[in-house]
Amino acid sequence: MNYSKFKKNTYPNQKITENPPLISILIVNFNSSVFIANSLFLLKNISLHPYQVFILDNNSKTEDWENLKKITSEESNVFIERIKTNLSGSLAHGTALNYLAKKINTPFFSILDADAIWLKKNWDEILLNKIDEKTKIIGTQADGPSKPQDFPLIYAAFLETETFKKLNIDFRPKDLKKHEDTGYELREKYLSAGYKGKILEMKNTRFFKQGPFHRLLGVCEYYLQGDKHVFASHFGRGSTLGAAKFYKSPFGFFYRIPLLGSRLLKLKGLIERKKWISLCKKIIDFQK
Repeated sequence: MNYSKFKKNTYPNQKITENPPLISILIVNFNSSVFIANSLFLLKNISLHPYQVFILDNNSKTEDWENLKKITSEESNVFIERIKTNLSGSLAHGTALNYLAKKINTPFFSILDADAIWLKKNWDEILLNKIDEKTKIIGTQADGPSKPQDFPLIYAAFLETETFKKLNIDFRPKDLKKHEDTGYELREKYLSAGYKGKILEMKNTRFFKQGPFHRLLGVCEYYLQGDKHVFASHFGRGSTLGAAKFYKSPFGFFYRIPLLGSRLLKLKGLIERKKWISLCKKIIDFQK
């Protein structure tokens, strides 16, 4: 793809260079700084084009915020902010994404959940080359039949900026009972305007045992059509260390035992998080 037509913008706290960012990456943090440390490390090793990262801390615990500041302190292309908010859950997340979206000043951008990451070498070039006159968004397929399977969800997504801004998307949820969760407007507005989205096929390790994360519970792996190698992954419920999915596991009743259960749940989450991060890095090392 010829990028010479794109205007070279200037960015906050960044010097003008001959190779300004082509992609903005948006991440909302809520007690998930360990996952973000993993994301920033991996992006360095798998991205082909210049990029910048905007992270909004959504009123995390002080310890997590301090860790986020530490891991980003020497990253010249990473910009962090912190807000105080009384909002929670999907509403807090969607509101934070609306804030971050206003900072996009590059031709393309990516949205990542704190515990979701691209895993394919040159992921950005691959997805850039799938954007065309009709396809303006590429991303992860929904986990489960309660949400549309034919249009990307924003656990991990890649979008063309001009079209996105033209459609005036509001990321806030509307009616969770109708599954109108964070970013639900994307599908309606893109399709109504005559555009389409391309999905990365989801395979959940509860049922799919051929992927690299098969030993972990309830992890989503995402694949490009026709490619047997994992393209992205989502740990799921990063800020709670996967509490919801472990409650639903065959041994979930152990986690409901008073006092002991909460400790077991945290330990299980910490072990699985460590394994997931380690596997992400092994997948990247394998591609070097």
